Formats: sequence, structure tokens, C-alpha cells
Amino acid sequence: MSYGFTPNDLGDAAEAHLKSGGIDTTWVFRSGERIGSYYYEEGFSLRQAKVIYDRKYSSFLELPNETINWDAIYSDIDLLHTTGITPAVSAEMKDFTLLAIKEAKKRNIQVSFDFNYRSKLWSVEEARETFLKILPYVDICFAGYKDFVYLLGNDGPEQFDEAVLERYYGEFAEHYDIAYFSCTNRTVHSSSSNELEGYIFNNGVLYKSNSFSFEIVDRIGGGDAFAAGVIHGILANLNSQETIEFGIGSSVLKHLVYGDHNQFNADEVAEFLASQGKDVNR
Repeated sequence: MSYGFTPNDLGDAAEAHLKSGGIDTTWVFRSGERIGSYYYEEGFSLRQAKVIYDRKYSSFLELPNETINWDAIYSDIDLLHTTGITPAVSAEMKDFTLLAIKEAKKRNIQVSFDFNYRSKLWSVEEARETFLKILPYVDICFAGYKDFVYLLGNDGPEQFDEAVLERYYGEFAEHYDIAYFSCTNRTVHSSSSNELEGYIFNNGVLYKSNSFSFEIVDRIGGGDAFAAGVIHGILANLNSQETIEFGIGSSVLKHLVYGDHNQFNADEVAEFLASQGKDVNR
């Protein structure tokens, strides 16, 4: 949806990129003079990567001022997905995020929420308060072990503990009536060599994926690729084991190419999972 705005080549490129992936951009609002951005300094071996955010005064912050036709936006929609980055960028976006989630639930649309905490955008206390307001409306939640221990303030050992994660998932799923919890567990050997496995909790059972060790081309977007893979599995009615395997496959593939998004379709992810242990695909 277009309104009066100052032409912006970056905005044009962003919308064209979405369209190239077959995404409907009908409800992309265009206002303001600049889009938010971030700068990524790549890590290597023992040197960590670094991200600098540049989101102040960006057009995204003007979204709460738009007149939103929720009935039209949510027509023929199965699921709303958002992350903790959205409410972190401003107080107005915090309120808008909760409003969008509530409007989705009014129309019986599933809500998927990824904690995706970023310490450079807001404090632990602000994030905790906001997330606890959002959780009652969530059907699919992406929250990892550290989110429960450090962000939500639950007791637990410093290092990842699968049994403790399962307990957290069970308690929060029952308290907030959340159908699915999911996360990854990452072992960092170096900035360019990681090991990754995924978990999904559904109907009182914790499922674990195969573990992958790999060299990294570009880590940015790996978490989003995992969430996209899990959501795909759920919406495609895969069983929970198939869903978590698909999610971790989607994430690992993203690590092996440049760019901050998953460039692979469902068939390619499935082929990648089926080809493990084989040599060349001829």
C-alpha cells in the first residue's frame, strides 16, 4: 500500500527483494524518509562478530500513526509472526505490537512470537515486562534456555540443561496455554565453526533434532530461518520430529550462504536433510 512519501532507493530495493521471493507486498506501508538499517562486522575464528543498529527516526517507527484496517489485513491469514525486536525499537511500537497480536487473536489467527532479545535495543527489565504481556496471546513461542534463565529470571544452571529446558517449557506451556515452544542450542567452537541442534515441545513432549557441526559462511538470519522452518512444519502438518528436523535443516542451510534470509524452498531443505552423509548430488 503506497502513500505520499519521499522516493527512496533502499525502500524500493527492500520491496523488490520481498516480491522476488513471492511475498505479497500489498500491505507494505511506505512513509517517512529512511528505512532502518544495521551494520555487521563479520567475525572470524576467535574474533566475535559485531552489530551496530541504526533504527532511530526510521520509517518503521511511524507505523503506529497509520490507519490500520485490521479486518482487511487479517483476511485469509493463518498466522501472525513477530519478534522481540519489533516492540524494542520504541514505546509506541511496543504498544502497537501488542495491539496487532490482540487483533489477530480476536480473529482466531495463530500468533507466533520469537523472543529474539537484543541488549543493544532495550534492557532485560523492559523486555521481561513486555514479553510477559505478550505470552498470554501466543500459540507458537521461540524461546531458548538463556531466555528463561537470564531474561525471565528463572532458576537454573548457567550452562544449557536439556532437562531444565523441558521443565520450563512444560510449566510455561500449561500456564499460558501455548501449543509449541521451540529453540536451538548452539555450541560455539569459534566464530566460524559451530554445532547446532533444535528442540520443539508439544503436548508435554520435548523433541530433539539431529546435531550438525559446520563451518559458517554467514550466521546472520540463522535464527529466523530456524523459526521459518518450524512454522512451515507446523502449518504443513508435519509431526513434531519432522518439524524440528526441518527447522534445524533450514537454519543450517542459511549459515552456509551469504545474506540475512533463507534462500531455500521447502524441497531444497528436505533434499539437504536427505543428502547428509552422501557425497555429490549428480
